[in-house]
Amino acid sequence: MRTVAIIPARGGSKRFPGKNIFPWRGQPLIAYTIAACKACPHIDGIFVSSEDERILEVALQYGAAALRRPAHLADDQTPKIMAIRQAVTDPQVTAGGRPDRILIAQANSPQITAGQLSEAFSLMDRFSLWEVMSADANGVQNAAFRLVTHGALFQEFLSAHCGFVVAPNVDIHTPADLALIP
Repeated sequence: MRTVAIIPARGGSKRFPGKNIFPWRGQPLIAYTIAACKACPHIDGIFVSSEDERILEVALQYGAAALRRPAHLADDQTPKIMAIRQAVTDPQVTAGGRPDRILIAQANSPQITAGQLSEAFSLMDRFSLWEVMSADANGVQNAAFRLVTHGALFQEFLSAHCGFVVAPNVDIHTPADLALIP
């Protein structure tokens, strides 16, 4: 079973320009997500999707493959799912075969850990789930990461067979959000 991580990292943040590569505690924010993916034994390849050359350079520097996202998939109105679907069909991603599972990990969630990701894989496998997402302790989805089967990524209806992993991670959308991380 082949699994890839796709890290969507658009360069056009309005509330926090440059957030995905903002230096925090010695590294760009995206470096933490890449490191968690690299440390997770279930992931066969890590790809950063961006239209921003600076983000792609940082991705390469920290060990991810760089996928140039078309500009029309990097504006404020395009749903993120469209960029993920495009990335999964990119020749760099499919060179190793079509992925069976896709981990979508957010570049602006520096608290993601390999342990959290491994727990998501375990849950998916144990219960034959189509999707596993991160949520806070109350069960509220927090968007730090989502693990989906290839079929679930391309379906046209809401998923069934979903689960969640408790991962009380903070998504960084403004500079003030950084103060919320212990």
